[in-house]
Amino acid sequence: MTDVVIVGTGLAGLFCAYRLSRITKNIILITKGNLKLSNSYWAQGGIAAALSNDDSVEKHYNDTIKSGDELCDEANVKKLVQIGREIVYELLTDNFPFDREDDELSFSMEGGHSVKRVLHSGGIQTGKNIIEFLYRKLYDLNVLENTKLLDLIVKDNRVFGVVVQRDNEIFSIYSKFVVLASGGASGLYLRSSNPWTSTGEVMFIAYKNGATLENLEFIQFHPTVFFAPDNSRILITEALRGDGAILLNEKNERFVDEKSTRDKVSREVALQKEVYLYAGNLNRDIILQKYYYLYNILKFYGYDLTKDKIPIKPAAHYFIGGIKAELNGRTDIENLYAIGECASTRVHGANRLASNSLLECIVMAHLCSIDISNNFNKVKIKEVEPKRDFHDIRISLEDRKILDEFCFVIRDGEELKNAIEKISSENLIKFILNFALLREESRGVHYRKDFPNKNEKFLGYFRIKNGEIIFHKK
Repeated sequence: MTDVVIVGTGLAGLFCAYRLSRITKNIILITKGNLKLSNSYWAQGGIAAALSNDDSVEKHYNDTIKSGDELCDEANVKKLVQIGREIVYELLTDNFPFDREDDELSFSMEGGHSVKRVLHSGGIQTGKNIIEFLYRKLYDLNVLENTKLLDLIVKDNRVFGVVVQRDNEIFSIYSKFVVLASGGASGLYLRSSNPWTSTGEVMFIAYKNGATLENLEFIQFHPTVFFAPDNSRILITEALRGDGAILLNEKNERFVDEKSTRDKVSREVALQKEVYLYAGNLNRDIILQKYYYLYNILKFYGYDLTKDKIPIKPAAHYFIGGIKAELNGRTDIENLYAIGECASTRVHGANRLASNSLLECIVMAHLCSIDISNNFNKVKIKEVEPKRDFHDIRISLEDRKILDEFCFVIRDGEELKNAIEKISSENLIKFILNFALLREESRGVHYRKDFPNKNEKFLGYFRIKNGEIIFHKK
């Protein structure tokens, strides 16, 4: 038994545990991998926060709304940029090592931002540094690594704990609250920048227990990923393009505004035969100082970032949809919270503004911890007999191949119909394909070549609950 179970050890999960540690030490975190297998840990991008002299929360709000292509929840975006700014300032006062130039904070420009706003740490190792920063503060944290969530213990629409598997042992953990912070599902794609753990099983488990899933058709593709010969995927940070790196096609022509939002750049990249990122026009010293980590990785594969053209392709990167939740993480199920990338709070709309994801993690974790704290003494731990027929959450390689082939950057209705018929069982991939088929328009990251324009009819969100897909007008 414990007060809180947190599923996931990325930034959302760890920051929630950090905040909750003020009221209880009885917290158990579980992860099916380890601390280094979260998207947060490998995040090259930084944290967007309106802290520079020429910035404001209003500008950050406007950029987020514009990027979201009319589908953002405006009230949640206001909270995101305001509260996020305050928390990032807290991190600064707590001596988190954000990068500086001449003792002043160093801000980077990324796609869709109107000013330099993105803070980094260690060049492009922001995710790694913030995870390790939090972990040092939680040195006595109870983490169960290599532990798989099998099911939630839910009765009468209230969660009472989790059922997990570690090695060959299956056991229950009863708790007052359960926080799902398991990350996204872009790892379902074969062409992905995500670790193998990001495959959305937790979302499907929540759904099978009565939670609502929404916006599953909105998957953001990162336009500049290097596919290494050993099958590694090396994400080339957007900050490079913010500093002036350019994209060239096979004719050595620039074909897109490199500082556009990710949906537009990814689509234009996907339409080319071959694409290369070229940073040889930048100051060599800047590359070696700011991007030394990326420089060394590419050097290992025979490419010199300071002078070579780097072949790149789009890859599935960020899962905008997920478990329907409020910004404090509350879901349809009592005492069950979803935060971070596994949650859908509608702050990203149809296309996430670059570097708003780590911001969302800390804001949701902060608000979730407040909500749990306010209700902490009202909830009692109760042992409820768990179900024995655990949901089959495994997804076959064949289904993943179908998703990769028919629901990538550019989609088509007939191909989506054929893909749905080929899916072997009810699973998250089938839901993604159905949502993509139903949205007969192009908006944000969702592009249909048979419906290439936006349609006001679809100004809202597709949701699925208990087997029924409904459309909720915005």
